[in-house]
Amino acid sequence: MPVHDADIDRSFDPRLESLRGLAALVVCVHHAMSVFAGDASLVRDALLKTFNSAAAVILFFVLSGYVLGRALERDGAFANYAVRRLFRIIPPFVASVLFAFACERLLRIDPMPSGLTQGFARMFWPQPTWEALQDNLLLGSFKVNGPTWTMLPELIGSLMLPFVVAAHAGISPRWRWALFVAITMLLTISPFYALLWFYSGCFLAKEIAALLAGRSRLAVLAFVAGLIGLAILPHCDDFYAVRIVIPSAIAAALMIGAVVSSRELLQWTTIAPLRFLGRISYSLYVVHWPSLYLCALLAIICRPIIPTQTWGNLIVTATSLIVALGIAVLSYRFIEAPSIRAGKSITPALARMWTRIRRAQPATG
Repeated sequence: MPVHDADIDRSFDPRLESLRGLAALVVCVHHAMSVFAGDASLVRDALLKTFNSAAAVILFFVLSGYVLGRALERDGAFANYAVRRLFRIIPPFVASVLFAFACERLLRIDPMPSGLTQGFARMFWPQPTWEALQDNLLLGSFKVNGPTWTMLPELIGSLMLPFVVAAHAGISPRWRWALFVAITMLLTISPFYALLWFYSGCFLAKEIAALLAGRSRLAVLAFVAGLIGLAILPHCDDFYAVRIVIPSAIAAALMIGAVVSSRELLQWTTIAPLRFLGRISYSLYVVHWPSLYLCALLAIICRPIIPTQTWGNLIVTATSLIVALGIAVLSYRFIEAPSIRAGKSITPALARMWTRIRRAQPATG
């Protein structure tokens, strides 16, 4: 999932923070509405189409590219950037995987109940092994906490951004689009074409914002076009194909560029509750899977008194959101925020240690 270092970006736009929170909420709702299979329902189908989790994840990636790119333009110190990113991402990720593993090992209904969707059943049955836990922590597989698959592209994208930012800073502005096309073509034919999401956020969203500056009506049209472009994406594995990555990257960049270019656009997202949702969105994203599992188990136990499968999904959605938000607040307060502060504080200490080492080295020549 998708994350960014808002604390090191002085120009960070609160509307982008809220968009990140809303995107996390979309992922939570989509997963929760996909627990029980069975009766066809216009309500369930409409919710699944409206809450497009693939589009939300793509928006996460492009947002990361934009915000991290701006931060790197101001401070390109790679070591400081890398330390902050690792402290920002890894501790909440590890804690969420361990929490999910404990829930899925200790609280179970076996054999697997009937009436579940194939996707939900595949993720939680049979129970995860210790090898699965190790693989998830090492980003080899994601059986324990499914949504954490996004950690791998997030880390690789974070590693790529300093190099593309440095490349653009090192050439004449008149050649920046040519460089963008060249790097885009190289990524497209490589196994790492998904990095186009991060690169589009880093370069394309910024350029779109510059083009739309002072053109509020055009910014609204660009945002709507980008939103529609993301909304029509497929919901399943197809969204990871290169034919989807390129147009979705452009669509998300349009949305972000439009917001940045217009102070009037989406002002309603600056309200405190949405800002807070954005602040805890990373924790919400990584803990919502075990929260969903726990609430789904309770709904399975109570299924004899639930009138339809659709009602079961709605009940799971409501309860899992409440539980996930509560756990996310605790995760942010006791894991994520302290790890962010640790990352910010350790970088000056590393710089001082490196300086002492250099001074202690004997002169040569």
